[in-house]
Amino acid sequence: MTKATIPTLRAPASQIPWTNTDRLDSWKEIARYLRREVRTVQLWEKKEGLPVHRHFHKRLGSVFAYRSEIDLWQCRVSRIESDREAPAGWPSVFPPRNNQVVSHRTSGARENYLKGRYFWNQRSEKGLRKAIVCFESAMREEPGFALPYSGMADSLTLLSFYEMTSAAEIMPAARRAAQKAIELDPHSAEAHASLADVFLHFDRDWQAADREYRRAIECNPDYALGYHWYANLLAARGQHEAAHMAIMHALEINPVSIITLVWAGVTSHLAHHFEEAIRYYQNALELDPQFIWAHMYMAQALEQTGDFKLALQEFDTAARLAEGNKSVKAMMAHAHAVSGDRDSAREILQELGSTGPQQGMPSYDIAATYAALGELHRMIEWLNRACRERNMKVFTLAQDPRFDLLRQHSGFRRIVEQVGLPQ
Repeated sequence: MTKATIPTLRAPASQIPWTNTDRLDSWKEIARYLRREVRTVQLWEKKEGLPVHRHFHKRLGSVFAYRSEIDLWQCRVSRIESDREAPAGWPSVFPPRNNQVVSHRTSGARENYLKGRYFWNQRSEKGLRKAIVCFESAMREEPGFALPYSGMADSLTLLSFYEMTSAAEIMPAARRAAQKAIELDPHSAEAHASLADVFLHFDRDWQAADREYRRAIECNPDYALGYHWYANLLAARGQHEAAHMAIMHALEINPVSIITLVWAGVTSHLAHHFEEAIRYYQNALELDPQFIWAHMYMAQALEQTGDFKLALQEFDTAARLAEGNKSVKAMMAHAHAVSGDRDSAREILQELGSTGPQQGMPSYDIAATYAALGELHRMIEWLNRACRERNMKVFTLAQDPRFDLLRQHSGFRRIVEQVGLPQ
């Protein structure tokens, strides 16, 4: 196993004093953020709907809140109070923070950005397209606000990653949006992480991706997605111990992030720890039994353990929830092939072959299915196509267990070398 280090923090994540993280982990931190006394913010929670959450487990502390939710709450109460005299100490008189000018226009942009992130976190095609609309609205309302550009880049990246649309069609726009976000705010962790994801998944520029992920973590050591996405790059390089450290850091910052739990499973899967991966997917499904990608990756892990019946059941669930997503279908074809149902695998491949050119093609997963069918010339053909089309999953090629039996195949090794991954 190749060892590597992730950017070192001055202290463990659990001991880092609050700086600019979205999460506030005590009444004291919430009060400090609002620049009021603890008793005042406790009263606001009880009387005015200040969004404060309780932990389910006493060992985690008593309360926590998110800056983004508090900011949205402030925007709402500011609008409510704008046409009447505010009582003493009302939140609408809070001084601006971080050089933000509190105005109706800025409040609207902020609210649209937060709505966009809400839809983005759903990870469905409908949710991602709603997110794009919200981010576009935020950009129009406040052209100098960096975060909506980062959100736009991330939405386009996920549409491509989940093969809901062609990467070649929209990823150049994702790059431009991420670069614009950095231009507007060079110290934005979100912006640097967005650009890093473009470098990783589309450009396959591993050094540039590494630099930008590290920059994101440097800008905000408590930005969970910086560690989450950096784990992808580390796993792709075979640095599984470092990848595990990174994804665990993300979960320490946000232990109830469904997609981070799923990606902890993916990180374990790429390290060939399939039972461990299944446990992470189960944890994610406890939080949201309808989360598409937890079912899909659970199916892949079950397939690797040899439980083909349960794997195909999970694929069926994922396909139903994803409304026929091509990526899910292509992965299901592989499960049919390795389980011995070659006819079903070929039927799915034939269906996928009729996909229109404007749509994303799961060429990488199709290649894996041909590998399972023993048609190695077709596997090489589809892997080369995946490389030409900048398929967003090629970064896993050197670690994907579906190709384990073919690592000495000369054509396969040439492609791995071509994309610049360690053998």
